[in-house]
Amino acid sequence: WVKDGRQVHVPRHKKHYHFIWPKDGKNGSKWGRFKDIMSGQGPDIHVTAGASKHDYMSHRPRKPRWGLHDDLDDRGPDCAIPSPFPWVNNIREYSANCYDFRTRKFRRPHHGMWTDAHWPKEPRSHTLPKAVRNNWGEWWQDPTYVPFHLRPQLFGG
Repeated sequence: WVKDGRQVHVPRHKKHYHFIWPKDGKNGSKWGRFKDIMSGQGPDIHVTAGASKHDYMSHRPRKPRWGLHDDLDDRGPDCAIPSPFPWVNNIREYSANCYDFRTRKFRRPHHGMWTDAHWPKEPRSHTLPKAVRNNWGEWWQDPTYVPFHLRPQLFGG
């Protein structure tokens, strides 16, 4: 860079890499997520790069993005940048698999697939989530979690 006829040195910023481990809601503790790795379940771990070591939240992929359900999220692409590793981009672009929140694995889309799930605060004590989204983007909610004052509007009576 040249300013007033002399060359000015512009310092380069070091990239800070962060490991992002998304939560799918079922096993939220560190031990539960470690068990997910050992059993081959749960979401994949992502690597992001940022200019600041505290700037990992803006580069975190959204749930439809890491679950490969881009057709259900109309907000456009997030801050994901193409990977310099060719096998990463090929898996994303050419894979027909999506994350199934019911089985907690990447599978081909099917009729009974959950594309999103919201679990209660203590998911281990519940066998079903509070709400799920099906393959067409429709949300289904367990009536026991609907606030009492909204039940007549939603369920009649």
